[in-house]
Amino acid sequence: MAEVIVVHGAAGGVDDDGYAIPGKADVEVAIKTVQPLSLEEISDDDRQGVKDALRVWGSSGLKVSPGDHVTVRGLKYRVVKTAWDWSKNRRPANRRHKPGTVFDCVRGVG
Repeated sequence: MAEVIVVHGAAGGVDDDGYAIPGKADVEVAIKTVQPLSLEEISDDDRQGVKDALRVWGSSGLKVSPGDHVTVRGLKYRVVKTAWDWSKNRRPANRRHKPGTVFDCVRGVG
């Protein structure tokens, strides 16, 4: 069974009168796998918390950009590293060999 993440649509902002403009819709996407990158404990003089980072491996053509928000395993993350699509400018000999898209996302608590 494939894991599903939610790619949240960009906010629409406000118009000249200050009324909210509808943003883009959220999209559910089936992905291949999620790889934990780090779980750091932040301990400074003025704050304490935890920073969690993940690498998400999706199918080719998955569209995410830095600053986008995604929900992975029930937690909301912010995409920090530009997604790269291994399939760009490549023609696999077999359809099953079509490489996917990879992006990194982080979330902080505290």
